[in-house]
Amino acid sequence: MRDTIRRSKRIAFVLIGVTFAAVVVIILGETLRVSRQASHVMTNASCLERMLNGIHNYHGTYGQIPHVAIFNDEGVRVHSWRTTIVPWLTNLPRVYRWDEPWDGPFNIRLAKGLDVHVEGIPTYELGVNSIGPYDGPIDFAFMFRCEPSEDVSSSYCHFFAVVGNQTAWPIGKSRSFSEFSDGLENTILIVQSHELTSYWSQPEDLYFDGMSLQINDVDKAGISSATDIWPLVGFADGSVFHVNPQIPPSVLRALLTANGGEAIERSDLIREGWLSI
Repeated sequence: MRDTIRRSKRIAFVLIGVTFAAVVVIILGETLRVSRQASHVMTNASCLERMLNGIHNYHGTYGQIPHVAIFNDEGVRVHSWRTTIVPWLTNLPRVYRWDEPWDGPFNIRLAKGLDVHVEGIPTYELGVNSIGPYDGPIDFAFMFRCEPSEDVSSSYCHFFAVVGNQTAWPIGKSRSFSEFSDGLENTILIVQSHELTSYWSQPEDLYFDGMSLQINDVDKAGISSATDIWPLVGFADGSVFHVNPQIPPSVLRALLTANGGEAIERSDLIREGWLSI
């Protein structure tokens, strides 16, 4: 009888121990998941801040933000604004070849993160650690993508301009910040999106007249996130915010225009919960 009681107690203790261990594993797993998620959020926000800073430095040099795309004589888009700001983001500006389009023989390999041969250029970053001749991949896309990414290619980007005559990025011309009559703090410059399968150097962006003004719209390209974290938007004053998926389309539309004249203030949207740091 006593042996039976002892065995029952041992079994009970074992079950309690196993249950406790399982709970600890679950808690640790969730903690690690949340920690990784928080790390990704910080990385993505820092990535966007760096892009905005690059655009501001470009503006400081040329008195205007980059053209959303550079066209050849036939009217074909051959270079992206993302490529234009690379010299302000990294020490590897001369790797990209401006004498061929983004999808030319050499540049397409850069776009896809494939092995390239670089001759006589100091390279210390983006996965490269050598001086002089280098053969291997260069991860330029790192500067323009979000983590974690479930894309087929890690060279796809997730930060885009919104192109339109009323936005910061009109077709065929470039704006100066002085032209943003709505205020730099009230004008979105760059948005996060996961609907477009575009390489980092590909001159492809969202179009104001054709995009969805509903966040995370599954039927139409627009501002979106690949996780349950609100998507990021970067404002012309260099600030980065997450945008509430429930933001009214009319409010989002107003934020995307540079001189629409809408009576809207970012500080009010933060207070109302439509924007969050």
